[in-house]
Amino acid sequence: MKKYIASLFLLLASVSVFALPGVQQSIPDQSGQFVYYRDSSFERESYVGIIYFDESTYGLRYYAPATDKQAEVKLQFYFTLDTEKAASKGIIEFTGETPPDPFPKSQDETDIVNYLHDIAYEMFPKRIFLGELKEKTSSDETYSQFGGRVSMEYDPIIPVLNLNRIVTSDGKVAFYAVTGGRLVDSSDTSFSEFKGIPAKVEYGSASKVKKGKPSEMQVENEGLKTQSFQLDSNWEQKSAASWMLGSVSAVTVAALPISGAQKDSLLRMLVLGRDHSYSDWTKLKISDKNGKIELDQIFYDSSSKSFKYDKKRVEDIGEGAKSIFSLTVDAGSYNKNKKYFDKIVSSYEVK
Repeated sequence: MKKYIASLFLLLASVSVFALPGVQQSIPDQSGQFVYYRDSSFERESYVGIIYFDESTYGLRYYAPATDKQAEVKLQFYFTLDTEKAASKGIIEFTGETPPDPFPKSQDETDIVNYLHDIAYEMFPKRIFLGELKEKTSSDETYSQFGGRVSMEYDPIIPVLNLNRIVTSDGKVAFYAVTGGRLVDSSDTSFSEFKGIPAKVEYGSASKVKKGKPSEMQVENEGLKTQSFQLDSNWEQKSAASWMLGSVSAVTVAALPISGAQKDSLLRMLVLGRDHSYSDWTKLKISDKNGKIELDQIFYDSSSKSFKYDKKRVEDIGEGAKSIFSLTVDAGSYNKNKKYFDKIVSSYEVK
C-alpha cells in the first residue's frame, strides 16, 4: 500500500508541461505512456498503438489477431522527430527510425508500415495546431485516409495525442481509443505485446460470499476528514489502509495532496493500465458531480487471461487533499456477489 501511494504521488509530482513539441499540455505526458486505438478503416480487426518517451521520441505499432483465413499481423517501429520544425511549423520530419519489427514480408505489411508513417505525418500536426487542451473538444478536419471530412474528438485524459475518436462525415466511428497504459520499467512489454481485449468478460467459477458481521471501518488523517465504509468479518486487514477478502477482492484507501489543477492528471493515472493489465475504455464509466468522482472500470490481465472489476471513489477531504477509495474484485466473484460488493462501495463516505 505504501508503494502504491508513493507511486501515485511521484506520478502527480513529476511535471513537464511539454509533451508534443511546442504544445503546452494541461496533463503532461509521462515517459512510457501509451494508447491503443481500434482502427475500423481496415476490413479485419485492427489496432494502432502510439507510445511516448519524450517530446522527440515515439513508437507506433499495428496489431491484427489471426482469423480463420488470415494470419496474425504485428508490426512496430520507433522514431525520433525534429522538434524545432514540429513546434514552429507543425512539420513532422523523422530524424531517426528503427527498422520495422518484424521486417515486412509482403506488400500488404509494407503498406501497413507506410500507413503508420502517415499517422505520424497527419495526426501529430493536427494535434500540434490544436494547441493547449484543457477540456474535451472536437475539430473538423480533412483526413483522406478516413474518407475526407471527419470530426476529430479530443479528451485531455487520453495520453500522447489526446485523441479519443475520429468520426466520418456519415457518422461512423472509424478510429477510437480502447485502452491505455504506462510501462513500469524498460523491460515491460505491455505496449509491444498488446493483442486486444476480449469483448466478452469471462467470469469463470466463483462462490457465493457468506455475509459476516458488519463493522464500520474508519481511516483518520490528521487535519483532514475521516474516511468511513462498511466491511464484514470475512475481510482481513492487511495494513492501516488495506483489507483483503481471501484472494478475490481488495479494498484500499489513500489520502493524497492533490490540488484542483491535478484532478485530471489523477484521473488519467487511474485509467491507465500497468504490467499487461488493460482497462477496457469501451466499458469505462466516469461520473464527476459536486467534487465527487465515481470511476468504474473492467481490467483485462493478458498474462492470466482474467478480468477484474475496479471501482474507485474520489472526494475532497480537506484543502488541497483528496481521498481515493478503491475496491477491486475478480470478475467471477463480482458477478456472483454483485449486491454484496456494490453495498461496500456505496457505504463509503468522508465525514
